[in-house]
Amino acid sequence: MATQAETGAGAAEKSRYACRHPLLFAIVMTAVAGYVDAVGFSQADKLYLSFMSGNSTRLGSALAQGDFSVLLLAGLVVLCFVGGAAHGTLIMETVSRHRMVWVLVAEILLFATALALVLTGWGRLPLFLIAATMGMQNTAHQVVDGADVGKSFVTGTLFSFGQSLVRALLGRASARECADYALSWVAFICGVALGAVVVGGFGLVEAIAAVLAVLTLTAAGLRAGWL
Repeated sequence: MATQAETGAGAAEKSRYACRHPLLFAIVMTAVAGYVDAVGFSQADKLYLSFMSGNSTRLGSALAQGDFSVLLLAGLVVLCFVGGAAHGTLIMETVSRHRMVWVLVAEILLFATALALVLTGWGRLPLFLIAATMGMQNTAHQVVDGADVGKSFVTGTLFSFGQSLVRALLGRASARECADYALSWVAFICGVALGAVVVGGFGLVEAIAAVLAVLTLTAAGLRAGWL
């Protein structure tokens, strides 16, 4: 049997990443990832800013074709994503309170910097900062009803959805777990559609400003305890 200390440690570990409405938080973060991918796809030579599998494929193709411009661009995006993941993990592992809030604050600062760079004509540099925010964001995923949601790993989400369907039929998973994975995928697709509409209809400045507003409201909601 677990000792009281072990039980307390387990509860503390669980509360490290807890929020009041974890599924809502995860859905918002997944939609943001899809939105950012649509923005990046239209502005960064059809590269993604949160979906690194697609970028890795482009990287390999560029390497085979000797296309060094795409090779450099894709490599930098992947490198920034990894750096952001490392930074986000450092926050989650070392900050004692409001860890997800601080991850979002770091994202907000990078998005604000990206917006300023776009306004002052810094070319594609802002997009690398946004790729770093997506690496950070994946560290704040949530486990809801047994489903690990809130990441930008769409392939993994669909694979887990397929797994959960079989596990539910075998009585080893709940229908809610299946629904959560499906909802996460739908949120990503809706985010992509919204991102494409905003960046296409208004422009990059407005598209980044919209994400900045959403992340600011989300961080405020987490800090206030209503999200």
